[in-house]
Amino acid sequence: MRVAAWQAPIGLGRGADRLLALEGAALAAAGAGASLLVAPEFALSGPPGPTEPGSASDGPEACALAEIARGAGIAIAAGYLEACSGRLYSAALVVDRDGRALANYRRTHLRSAERERLSAGAWLSIVPLGERRCGLVIGYDLRFPEVARALVLAGADLLLVLGGQPGEPEATLGPLVAARAIENGVPLVLAARAEAAAAPARILGARGELSAVGGAGPGTIVADLPLALANEAGLADRRPRLYRQLVAEET
Repeated sequence: MRVAAWQAPIGLGRGADRLLALEGAALAAAGAGASLLVAPEFALSGPPGPTEPGSASDGPEACALAEIARGAGIAIAAGYLEACSGRLYSAALVVDRDGRALANYRRTHLRSAERERLSAGAWLSIVPLGERRCGLVIGYDLRFPEVARALVLAGADLLLVLGGQPGEPEATLGPLVAARAIENGVPLVLAARAEAAAAPARILGARGELSAVGGAGPGTIVADLPLALANEAGLADRRPRLYRQLVAEET
């Protein structure tokens, strides 16, 4: 499976300009032979502002994403600000190459500063795509090893990370993404934004090795992933009884 990650430019406006940029990334990825493009958090809508209303999961932004996927002939996972039942979520919409919606995942972990504006999702999501089962991770979710581990234990063999923390440095993000790949024995695709001094987009193999990494500016990176292999991360050697506190009910 050939996959692509978008290192999106910063400072994109809302609406047509943002969608044109995503369309360009999709066409570039498809032209390089990729069957899947991963775009960053809020790639469709921009980050939530004080008056941003958000969009329904079948609203105009979702329809635009479907049209881009159909036109380029590539599956896309892209982040947007979802509005549902009076609440706002940082969500990821996944569509196939024909523009059909496959999944809508809402970020499950929020920083304290976000909780006045955003609500947290209540479930994790795995998307079958071709011969892969893709686990979805958005931004701050990456900080919690339980998210990636739960996805892999439920059958995910590829992690798609829609990066979102502005200005997150390589010294922080680099070790995190490598650890999530290595400790779970699965490849990982990270989309990001082209910000000065921030960690770039990258595609990692199941041992944490770099298959592709973004440069200093915006662009699309592409890499081939082998078919799913036997997991070498030692998951069969876990001792769940020792970890009961991790799954204790929330107070």
